Amino acid sequence: MHLFDLNPGEIHFYYICLDKVKDKGVMDQSRRILSREEIEAIQAMGCHKKQYQGFVTRALARHVLAGCCHIEPAAVRFSKNRHGKPELAKQTSSLPVKFNLSHCQGLVGCAVALDANIGLDIEKKNRIVNQDLAGRFFSKPEILALKQLNSKARQDLFLDLWTLKEAYVKAVGKGLSLGLDQFSFVFDQGRPEIVFESEKQVVPGIWHFFTRTLLNRWKIAMAVLSKEKERPAVNIHECTGF
Repeated sequence: MHLFDLNPGEIHFYYICLDKVKDKGVMDQSRRILSREEIEAIQAMGCHKKQYQGFVTRALARHVLAGCCHIEPAAVRFSKNRHGKPELAKQTSSLPVKFNLSHCQGLVGCAVALDANIGLDIEKKNRIVNQDLAGRFFSKPEILALKQLNSKARQDLFLDLWTLKEAYVKAVGKGLSLGLDQFSFVFDQGRPEIVFESEKQVVPGIWHFFTRTLLNRWKIAMAVLSKEKERPAVNIHECTGF
C-alpha cells in the first residue's frame, strides 16, 4: 500500500473483500507485521475463518496508518482510551490521525481522518430486519418511521439507522453507555442528521454522517466529529492485497 498525505476535510475508507485475498501469503505477511499481543489475541479467536478475518483486519489497519504516517507497518503502535477504543499511539506519529475498524461477513474496512474522531460500521445488506432489536435500541420516532414503511423500505431504513447509530457510538468512543434509544437519525434531503432526546445526551462538536452501499452487498456508515462545518470529502478505496 502506497504512502499518501491525509489532509483536513478528507475521509478515506479502505476495504478488503476477503474472498479476493484468500491465500496463505496474506496470513504470513500479516503475521510479520503484527505485534505478539495482536497475534495471540487473534489466535484465541478459535476457528480459522475468524482468525483469517482478524489477521487481515489488523494488517489492513497497520498498512493504512503506516501510509498516512509515512512509516513501516510494523512500526505502528496502538493504545486505548479509557473506554477501550483503539487509538494510534502518540509515539507512532505527531500527526493527529484518527481511525476506526469494522468487519462483517466477508468484508473488512478501515476509515481514517485527520484531527476528527471517526466511527465506522458495516452490515450485510441482506440482514433481516429484527423488529425486536429495533424496539430495544431505536428511539420512538425511529420505530414509528419503520412501522410506516413497506418491507423493502423498512429494510433499507433499518440498516441505515443501525449502522449510523453504531458508527456514532464508536466515534464518541464511550461504548453503548450512551443509550441508542436516546438519539434519533432523521434524513434531510437524503443526508442523515442526529437529534437528541435530551440535552444531557449531546456530544458537543460538529457532526457529519455518511451512508453508502458497497458493491450492492454491504451497507456502511461513518460518523465524523470535526472542527470544520464543511462536509468532508469521502474517498473509497478497494485493496486486493498489501
